[in-house]
Amino acid sequence: MTKLGLLAGTAAFLAAALAATSPSQAAPGADTPKEKTMESAKRRVPTVKPLLYQGVRYEPLRRAREQGFAQSGGVLAAADAASGKTLWTSQLYETSFDPNEERDVQEVYIESLALDANTASLVATDERKRRWRVQLVDGKVEALPPAARGKGK
Repeated sequence: MTKLGLLAGTAAFLAAALAATSPSQAAPGADTPKEKTMESAKRRVPTVKPLLYQGVRYEPLRRAREQGFAQSGGVLAAADAASGKTLWTSQLYETSFDPNEERDVQEVYIESLALDANTASLVATDERKRRWRVQLVDGKVEALPPAARGKGK
């Protein structure tokens, strides 16, 4: 057999093998191997509008883990609005992670921020409805009791 004949035979064999395993070429109702796909555990991080107060911008720190924190969620940052210079960062809470589960689905993120000008603080609420008071001047954190639930809830 010549080299050309061998190459032609190999190409024909590969084409036939590919057609036999391609779902689009399979006969209707024939069993075809299904690809195993892993569903993405990624989820959207809640969008929290930054608060601007007296020239300082307060917002959850995005990708905190990439910046040296033990977790991605639950970190608040204050930055000078004019220069962008970080004034302080505070981790509001610690998240415990199960090593047998995907980490990104276990993250708990800050869901809302509210200014309390009377106490010169922010009130942060996470996805589990836990709340913290954060002092504007230095980022000192204090856990708060759960919000009172309205009548009939």
